Amino acid sequence: MEPGRFPTLDPARCIPCGLCEVACVSARFNLTDLLPEDPIVLEQRRLKVRAWAGVPKLEVCVHCAERPCVAVCPHHALVVFSNGRVDLVEDRCTGCGQCIAACDYGAIRRVSRLDIAQKCDGCAPLGHLPACIPACPSGALSLAVR
Repeated sequence: MEPGRFPTLDPARCIPCGLCEVACVSARFNLTDLLPEDPIVLEQRRLKVRAWAGVPKLEVCVHCAERPCVAVCPHHALVVFSNGRVDLVEDRCTGCGQCIAACDYGAIRRVSRLDIAQKCDGCAPLGHLPACIPACPSGALSLAVR
């Protein structure tokens, strides 16, 4: 993943259908026929769309320059690569929640089944572009590069 590469949302085109969240989980677990309200989608999605004052907002890591999540992680589970990408090393995460509280973008969430934090990795470990982008029926998602 290049520096600052992440899904971005055009709120004017978003029809908060949840298919981006379904695609996220489907790609990661190789599952089909999921619905946005399925427990595995709600638990395992690495991005989410929420309405903020009636406007859809995408909660996803933007690999910000400040990186408060990295600074507060006592277990060095969040790492910054030389290209600016911030990744979560799940094996190091203890689920303390400090990174979740520090993230201004709501991009890190707790996975209760595993009791660890999780964040969007742009599907980089899967070897393709973020699965959420082509899954969006309204074309509201695109790839942002800073």
